[in-house]
Amino acid sequence: MPFFVYSFVSDNGEIVKDMGSYPSIDELYDDLSRLGGELYRVIALPEFVEPIYKGMVIGKPRLKDIAEFVRNVATYLESGVSVQEALEDLSETADSKAIRYASQKILKTLAEGYTFSEALDKIGFFLKIVVSMAKIGEASGNMDATLKDAADYLDRVISIRSAAKRAMIYPVFSLLAILGAFAFWTVYVLPKLTELFTSQGMQLPLATRLLIAISNFLQSYWYTLFILAIALVVSFPFLMRVKKFKYYVHKFLWKAPIVGLIVRNSQVAFYFQYLALLTSSGVTITESLETMENAVTNDYFLKAIGGMNEKLRAGRSLSEVIKEANIFDRIVVRMVAVGEVTGNMDEQMRRLSDMYFEKVQNLVEVIGKLIEPVILVFIGILFVFFILALIGPIYGMLGNITG
Repeated sequence: MPFFVYSFVSDNGEIVKDMGSYPSIDELYDDLSRLGGELYRVIALPEFVEPIYKGMVIGKPRLKDIAEFVRNVATYLESGVSVQEALEDLSETADSKAIRYASQKILKTLAEGYTFSEALDKIGFFLKIVVSMAKIGEASGNMDATLKDAADYLDRVISIRSAAKRAMIYPVFSLLAILGAFAFWTVYVLPKLTELFTSQGMQLPLATRLLIAISNFLQSYWYTLFILAIALVVSFPFLMRVKKFKYYVHKFLWKAPIVGLIVRNSQVAFYFQYLALLTSSGVTITESLETMENAVTNDYFLKAIGGMNEKLRAGRSLSEVIKEANIFDRIVVRMVAVGEVTGNMDEQMRRLSDMYFEKVQNLVEVIGKLIEPVILVFIGILFVFFILALIGPIYGMLGNITG
């Protein structure tokens, strides 16, 4: 579908710039005519240009911007203001250029007869939970409450992400400093020592020969390694579109030490908070589980929980199918079973969500201390390696001189 960048004359005589994908320029013309506009200028571009153009001209909203937008819409609705009036204000006052653009596009999509949740989905900026909660709000008539719940959820995600980033600053800085020092020694210092060792005709130990081989390799192929590193960084987003590659990356993250703890606990926390939001809003548990299969972001986790709603429809209990998934802790099975007996399933899910969120918060607070021993061991191994590779031959050379 071609991507059009165009300007049109609005019904009040202003020239407005806009963009969008249409099957043909005639469809664009008809769309503008329905809205009272007249096409002024237009440039047709290939479909693949759309995300690039939008990224350069508009940018992508941060999660913080999305959370603020959702909360603002909820506040407007709670105050009795229509969603159209709320979007008109936000299209002019939002700090984020992407959110201002999204507000304008949602207004336009609403005018075409789509619902608010459908408009959110068409924009492509908003997380699935926001679209789902908006849809639930439309069905239940409690749009302000469901959007507020969605904003609370996003705020929680932001809090954990920022805490995790803060916790990783020290370990990452330490690791980069170590690798930088190692590169400096192998590229600049070691070649000079190698010349000295060679001039003495010494029999070098294995560690020294290995270090010299690493140094020669880095000096000869540093540009190749640099290009490969850049290529990996650039190609990784495209590789992640390959389903099998993405699955194994997510499996590695799930099972990785330390980082895996955060991934597992955060995924489970989000899963049960999302389920609690859906079930407390009147969505059946089978529909909620089906929605979750479209909302889970880790493919390894998704494969484990896939098909749970079909098992429920076949007459199985939720605690049974959760146990059979073989990916949840035993306490999850216990608490879900209690929820089935007492009838307060949404409350049990909220408790599980709170429990796992607390685990994640505790983990991100101590992640630096968890990684610190690993870094110290790594430094120790490098130190011993350098001692064996450099200090030993130097002492041998001094011994030959004094002897």
